[in-house]
This record gives sequence, structure tokens and C-alpha cells, in this order.
Amino acid sequence: MMGHRGLTAYAADGLRPRLIQTGRLRGSDLMQIRRAEAADEEALASIRRRAILALAVPAMSREQAERWATRGAADRVARAMREHDVWVAVEGAAIGWVEVDRDRVAALYVSPSCSRRGVGSVLLTFAETSIRSSGYTTARLESSQNALDYYLRRGYLQCGPADSDGAWPLRKDLAAVTPNQ
Repeated sequence: MMGHRGLTAYAADGLRPRLIQTGRLRGSDLMQIRRAEAADEEALASIRRRAILALAVPAMSREQAERWATRGAADRVARAMREHDVWVAVEGAAIGWVEVDRDRVAALYVSPSCSRRGVGSVLLTFAETSIRSSGYTTARLESSQNALDYYLRRGYLQCGPADSDGAWPLRKDLAAVTPNQ
């Protein structure tokens, strides 16, 4: 979690708001969250691949993790930036990212070297705030087995069985959440 809540600014960016947040993570330099840019594509794809291979393997086989990391990897990030809101956590360089598709957290990845420092929690809270400010009262996502407990601890509830890829559908009532949660 951020130890210090920093500046949050809204500014017009075409039809979509541009939200920038800064703050400090536990014992770290200043972190910024900003909208992803085309120049971020390679770094975000690398974070996705490394996160899947390093963090998902305990909950699935190496082969399953490789298939997931490779599935749609060629244009995954470019398509996300083109079709949805993608936000990047930057601490000197990109260290994580989140993709928001209307009321759905479509992706959340953190560089393995930055895991367990609060980056994912900050990005998830940021995504939920974005979803709430867009008028939705519920956030949805699909969780891999390795991240399921993470989301359950953050107030998400299972709303169905895992699909054929092992993704668990989850939801969270945002109307009951205060903006600082």
C-alpha cells in the first residue's frame, strides 16, 4: 500500500479522463500511476510474461504457465491500450500495469522483483476507483488460481466455477467501499 497518498489529478485526454497518482510504496522511491503509452508496450509485455512465469508456477505447471504467457502475447498489450484503459505503475521504470474494461479489471500484472511491496494493491485500488468513477457499482474480474486468495482478501467474491483455463470469476460491490479502501 502507499504509505503516503500523493497528488491525484484529473485532466481531459480526448474523451477519457487522465488520472495521475503519485505516492510512496513501503520503503521505496516515489511511484507514479499514469496512462500507458505506445512506448510502454514492450515493457508491459515483459512484465506480463515474467509475472506469469515467476508467480503462477506454484499454482500451475510450468507448461500451463508457458501456454498462458504465450497466449495472445504478440499483440496483447497493444490491443489492451487500443481498446481499454491501461494504467502503468512507474518507479523510474514500469513496474506494473492494470487494464480496465468498463466494469472489469481485465489484467493486473506486477514485475516479480516488485511483488509483495503493495504495487498490485495500489493498481487494484486505482482500477476500482476508475470503475466507480465511471458509474459502475460492481467490479468484475477473472482470477488465476495463484491470485485467487489475493483478490478474496481484498473483498472479491467468487461468482461461479473456474472456466476451462482455470480462471475464477469474481466480483466486488464497490458501492459499499469507501474511496480510500
